[in-house]
Amino acid sequence: MLRALEIRAELSGLEDSHRDRLFWEPTIELSVDCFVCERVRRTTVLKPGADRALCSGGEDGGHPAPARVSAFDVTTGADRLALRAVVDLWWASFRDTGRGEDGSPLSGWVRLHYGCHCHHAGVTVKGSVQTNTRRPHPVTCGGCRTGIGTDAAAPTIRLLV
Repeated sequence: MLRALEIRAELSGLEDSHRDRLFWEPTIELSVDCFVCERVRRTTVLKPGADRALCSGGEDGGHPAPARVSAFDVTTGADRLALRAVVDLWWASFRDTGRGEDGSPLSGWVRLHYGCHCHHAGVTVKGSVQTNTRRPHPVTCGGCRTGIGTDAAAPTIRLLV
């Protein structure tokens, strides 16, 4: 069955000198219950434009997964940088016999990556936000150590279909 997940995240209170240099990286790490390897909570890496994802489960330490990014929309405001992504994935019911749990089409964890071209240090630095960190969390430029904003709310994951 084809399912779609909507992921939303926002960095807010952006500092002026870095605001126009901050961007979302096109990589999503998502916890997925994978019916291919029949394991729950597998970290799956997705990149926009790729026709499949990479699941961390299985005997070989990873395998192609039937999932893809179908939307990756970034919006900017006066003091915020927001992301809305949609992930399409094929899913079928299964039981993870190793953990004794039934699989679910809804993910519980996501990590999103951002970058910043720091004009003070002349470098591009990277960071990430994820659902399971304490909030509010300051966002600091790794180049010049300036506080550039706040990760105030956890990214959300919603099952669309």
